[in-house]
Amino acid sequence: MNDRAYRGVLAVVVCIGALMCVYVGWHAYRTNCSFGFPLDDPWIHLQFAKNLHDYGSYSYFKDEMVTSGSTSPLYTFLLALGFFVTDDEMLLSYFWGITFFLLAAVFLYKISLNIFDGNNLMGIAAAFLLLFEPRLQWIALSGMETTLFIFLMILTFYYYKNEKSVPLGITSGLLLWTRPEAVIFFSAIIADILYNSFVLQKDASKYKSQTGAAHSLQWMKRSFFIVVVVVAGYFVFNLMLSDSLFPNTYAAKIKYYSGSERDFPNHVYHFLRDGHLSILSFFAVLGMLTLVNQVLQRQAQSLLIPFLWSLGMFLAFWYALPYLYQEGRYLMPILPFVILLGLFGVQITMKIVQRFVQSLTNSRTSSLAVSFVCGAFFIQFAVATWEGKDNYAEYCKYITDRQVTTAKWLRDHLPDDAIIATHDIGAIAFYSNRKIADMVGLVSPEMIPNIRRFDKLIDFLMRKSVTHLAVLRNWFEVTNQNPIYQTDERYPEIMEVFKFDPTRIHFTPHSASRMAEAARFYISVRDLSQAKILLEQSLRLDPEASTSHYLLAKVYQFEGNLDKAEAALETALRLHPDLWDAQCTLAEIAALRGKPREAVERLESVVQKNPSYAEGYRVLAEVYRAFHLDSVKSTEYLQRYQQLTSDISQ
Repeated sequence: MNDRAYRGVLAVVVCIGALMCVYVGWHAYRTNCSFGFPLDDPWIHLQFAKNLHDYGSYSYFKDEMVTSGSTSPLYTFLLALGFFVTDDEMLLSYFWGITFFLLAAVFLYKISLNIFDGNNLMGIAAAFLLLFEPRLQWIALSGMETTLFIFLMILTFYYYKNEKSVPLGITSGLLLWTRPEAVIFFSAIIADILYNSFVLQKDASKYKSQTGAAHSLQWMKRSFFIVVVVVAGYFVFNLMLSDSLFPNTYAAKIKYYSGSERDFPNHVYHFLRDGHLSILSFFAVLGMLTLVNQVLQRQAQSLLIPFLWSLGMFLAFWYALPYLYQEGRYLMPILPFVILLGLFGVQITMKIVQRFVQSLTNSRTSSLAVSFVCGAFFIQFAVATWEGKDNYAEYCKYITDRQVTTAKWLRDHLPDDAIIATHDIGAIAFYSNRKIADMVGLVSPEMIPNIRRFDKLIDFLMRKSVTHLAVLRNWFEVTNQNPIYQTDERYPEIMEVFKFDPTRIHFTPHSASRMAEAARFYISVRDLSQAKILLEQSLRLDPEASTSHYLLAKVYQFEGNLDKAEAALETALRLHPDLWDAQCTLAEIAALRGKPREAVERLESVVQKNPSYAEGYRVLAEVYRAFHLDSVKSTEYLQRYQQLTSDISQ
């Protein structure tokens, strides 16, 4: 096949990749009956972009809350431009994500020709593997800037390898406007320049240019000037908005997640080794070992930048943000370069095998062998992409059922002047059309130094005149108030909405909350001694948590120590008078003491205040039946209980 034929194959591969992206998105729509994103963060970019379009202000609420709260200003500007064409946030985000994804594949093909000495087969393989890497398809449809960042990185690498000074300067500068990690990529380029200009300069035959170090630095002068100007503009932009060199999100994420995943290297190992990468990763390791050996021997190496970039990203995140979640989205930008290293490993393997198998020295036979290996990659990646469509749909449903649903409830039920405090500021701000107070500092940088300081958080909420909270229970558990709205109890990570009352609001520390949740499980299996140990530890950490006192009362109740159970329940109700489970348990204890009338009176008061409290009807039915008080009422309450639990199960 000639070069023109291979370009035709590339066009087909890109079209198939585009169609697969469309299919994955359509499958999620068909499954969930709505379009969605697998993350909450896309709506942060969209909120800034919408306000930039509508008010000409880089702000998070109308023309207020001006701040550098978008990690990717460049992507936000592109979204704002898109709003002149369409007001459909999903279509706009999908368009940019897929477009940059496809462009990244095209230029990965081009750079592969440079790296692999014009080998079109390697170029096609690189483009195909990029387009059918399921996690990159996932992120292309996520509404995030990641594919723009990947595209600009590959483009920067391409212009650097081809010594295109002005385009290199422009793409390098724009790279930082896309994500702060561009600094690591800059460092990899500088290291490559130093290696080629000074380490290899004693052997002129190893230079592409005949003038050695002087030329290597000379042709980049214009690039350097452009980069300095564009990067300076980026720093000025952030300083004017938030008095920091980088966006708020950078510092907020590091502050919140730092130290949260101790086994980070092991997680990264599985991220790069498991599933569809099982074969490619072997060749990538071989490629990296060969690269290191060649560098130690002072040989020219065209893949030094991909290696240093990947290594630098791993070390940087291990040090500052050791948290691999949401399909490892922060490390996804290294995947195109891992693909290149894997293909380099294939090339090295072929050279080794050719020493022992004479027939493979024939170019046709060698190409067939490489095609066979790449075919194995293709099958693994294609199968993983097909299976990944369900994973993408599940992520979208997860976000829609919590953040989007809650946002629309807030829009429909709260007054226009409500101010909502939340830690997930994306969909809630975009769809509720209410002012937001950010509890983790993404658009409220004054909160960043006080992350995990609940006393400072409450002060912050009071200064912001917050009227309501919208929080995930496992992020911020509010124990001494009942929510006015919550998402489905049957599924984890329940989103709850509370009226903000600074005199009653109480946040339970994560450690105490986890202990109480574990104790709840041990109570359910009647391991009361373990439950008691956990609850006592939890209460030492947080003696004001009404839920922990209630659970301790259940332990005492099952042990038969009704006096201690009553005392614990009274403490729980002092902290949280409307804790229905505690009220119900007091009624059960009254019944156990032979006081059915007292139990009935308390329970009927509970279900009158909260008609949807199913457990109250069950206990009422049981008391009426056990004490032969009223069989008709017993039946009515039991039917009401069954109706409520049936509604929940549906």
